[in-house]
Amino acid sequence: MEPTNHEAWHALAFASMEMELPGLACHAITVAGRLAPHRLPYALMHRDLMAAVGGEFQVAIESPPWTPAVELACEAKIARQAGYLQEAIALAETALELQPNDVDILQLMASLRDANLEPEISEKLLRDAFQQRQNDVDIRNDLAVALGRQYKYGEAMILLENAVISPVKSPMILLNRAIIKASAGEISGSMADVQLASPYAPAELLALTECSLLPYQEGTTAEIMLAAMKRLASSTPEDRPPLTKINNFDPDRILRVGLLSHTLKRHPVGWLTCAGFEQLDREKFKLQCFGHYVEHDPFAVRFDRLAEKWHECAGKNLLEIGELIAENEVDILVDLSGIGDSGLLGALAYRPAPVQVKWVGTQAATTGMRRVDWIITDRWETPDGYERFYTERLLRLPDGYVCYSPPVSPPSVTPLPALDNGFVTFGCFNNLTKITDETLGLWGRILSRVQNARLVLRCPQFSEDMIPPRFRERAALYGIDVERLELRGRAAHHQFISGYQDVDIALDPVPYSGGLTTCESLFMGVPVITLAGEFFAARHSVSHLCNVGLSDCVTNSAEAYVDRAVSIASDLKALAILRAGLRQQVLESPLCDAPRFGRNLGNALRDVWREYCQSHGGA
Repeated sequence: MEPTNHEAWHALAFASMEMELPGLACHAITVAGRLAPHRLPYALMHRDLMAAVGGEFQVAIESPPWTPAVELACEAKIARQAGYLQEAIALAETALELQPNDVDILQLMASLRDANLEPEISEKLLRDAFQQRQNDVDIRNDLAVALGRQYKYGEAMILLENAVISPVKSPMILLNRAIIKASAGEISGSMADVQLASPYAPAELLALTECSLLPYQEGTTAEIMLAAMKRLASSTPEDRPPLTKINNFDPDRILRVGLLSHTLKRHPVGWLTCAGFEQLDREKFKLQCFGHYVEHDPFAVRFDRLAEKWHECAGKNLLEIGELIAENEVDILVDLSGIGDSGLLGALAYRPAPVQVKWVGTQAATTGMRRVDWIITDRWETPDGYERFYTERLLRLPDGYVCYSPPVSPPSVTPLPALDNGFVTFGCFNNLTKITDETLGLWGRILSRVQNARLVLRCPQFSEDMIPPRFRERAALYGIDVERLELRGRAAHHQFISGYQDVDIALDPVPYSGGLTTCESLFMGVPVITLAGEFFAARHSVSHLCNVGLSDCVTNSAEAYVDRAVSIASDLKALAILRAGLRQQVLESPLCDAPRFGRNLGNALRDVWREYCQSHGGA
């Protein structure tokens, strides 16, 4: 009916492959390419088909006359698949210069920039593509993901809410929407999307989404996390032969320690681990970094200075990263990334190092993996008896499990605001995802008992126009007078922690407690009231509070949580005295004692290496 319709020929090629008619498929995609030599998807399909089955035909099929831009874009795709990300970006940039605003090449370039951990560039490219194809659900999804990686969850959520997403055809996009909704504070809607996608989604992707969301849900226990993480781990290649070839079992030799993460930068990983690594004995430990290096980042610079070598891993898949670690003969590999977006924990499934350890970085619970040997912890995070919740062995440090690096030029600790204000100000500067309905219920009870008290919340999501109104509606459902609620958004770090100058008492969310935010609150003179849970992320604040001598701020029931917050708010004189001395108390505590922490960490790493040598030395 319409023999010059290149889209029809492209569709015929797909249909022919589904019907296992490769000859017809090759012919159809060749005709499509001759009719539209500027279309990158046609060129990629033609290349793949000819590579797979083209040699089976006696009559050679002449390649269509692709445009130079399409030829370059194909070369970019080949370079990306071969692991040459920077070369692929350069090729795609040239292709885009030759065919400006070409949607397919814009999408290709956006995917390359995304792989290079540059979501802000990816966003711009995808916006240009979206302007031309607003009904393309894949472009919507990619743009939403790029926005989410910059904490623009409100806009990302609207993009995907306005799309018709088939759970049969696009379960992955539904699961992406679930993560984005949760990050925008819409936990109930998030779980509805998971349920829609679950019959059709790949098991591994479904397990990853569930494990990412479970720590934020009311009622999640350590046993639930253990079961979920085991399901996720079952999809990893832990049964493959190990990559490591190390057979030097000298227990006292210099050890090569690998740090694995794309977040060796100004991130909780940097704030809570860098100082400890800096204090390791350089005569006993040699460090190597595996991850993305962020130029001009102060923590990236510090990690780079203490490492013998930094191995750039942006764009590499987990197997390639594992092979790189094995090639560099790492003895002890410390994962600082975890699961989820940009998580590299899966590389440990290939066993690239003899001893493998999990530490900070999406450290919400057990990894569930047989090849993760140890998890760094302490007696507060994992009290006696908690071993049953972990597939790893517990490497308990003598003090807390992290070492906080205070900012170099911090804001000052100010006098207690309540003394001038005439009312108490509670606060929470945690991620919006952590503020569950259960949390709001507890805060509503506290505000109802503390006359005229205010509540200040801060997170990047509150910078978006559509999120604060929705959040206020949620808060009102749990008895929070929105006139007593102040929402603050994105801020530079100095301004962010300066906000604690306006807060008298910090309230920890439930069940996922604060980590770095708790350390920063204490450093700014603001005590934190926490409700201890079971799994790792539900006990972060327990560890930090006990480590600085504020165990009386740890509670074990909802009633005790509310009562403790009301009690501490009723004695402003004692609270003012605590505030005035809390920063010094934190600085003098093990939480900030880097030399002490470094010794403890070094001893722990040496102990696990010696144990490994004893068990494998005869092999």
